[in-house]
Amino acid sequence: MGTDPADVWKLVQRADELVKYARNRDPHTAYAQARAVLDEAEALTGQLEQKAGDNFRAQIATRRDDIARFETES
Repeated sequence: MGTDPADVWKLVQRADELVKYARNRDPHTAYAQARAVLDEAEALTGQLEQKAGDNFRAQIATRRDDIARFETES
């Protein structure tokens, strides 16, 4: 249990920022970068308490679904 939940949250927020500004740059690249950051965040969730890890994994899944939806709208 060496990961701080704040570290995971920062990565999730970074992915949110990439998605938020995706239309101001190449959306395909921004969404790919956001997914990579979410992958990194998800990898860290295994080092958190069960409940915190589950909560983050649910948030990450929602964001991935959002990215997939945004990609189909582009």
